[in-house]
Amino acid sequence: MRGFINKFSVILFMLLVLLVSCDFDGKESEQNSIIETLQIDKDLVTKIEFESKEFDFGTITSGENVSHRFNFKNVGSSNLYITKVTADCGCTIIDYKKDAISPGKESYIDAVFNSSGYHGLQIKNIKVYSNTKPAENELVIAATIDTSEM
Repeated sequence: MRGFINKFSVILFMLLVLLVSCDFDGKESEQNSIIETLQIDKDLVTKIEFESKEFDFGTITSGENVSHRFNFKNVGSSNLYITKVTADCGCTIIDYKKDAISPGKESYIDAVFNSSGYHGLQIKNIKVYSNTKPAENELVIAATIDTSEM
């Protein structure tokens, strides 16, 4: 019986070591590593300047897809890294360049809003995470969805 307990303990210990050493989500841990590096090295903090942080599509028809490009510039003295961009709902698709933006250079974030299933005034928030201070910037798109033609 004692031999069984020892073997069981060894196997349990090996499984525990294996589980702890596994990287369940490589992309997120890589992204977290970049963010941690940027937070540690204050010299890498830069400044982002958006042409505009808000855009109103006006009145659109239900089911219409509309898009807007948010232009921005790196006005700091270090490379700008957009580490993550999130929208507050699945109705908004985001696209942006993942490459470093050199000081003085411009880039953009594209937002495509799918109005299917929505009516009335809709306001959607987009969060931009980067090596800036503050690290989070918020963009806003709005549209009034007209369902009278349905």
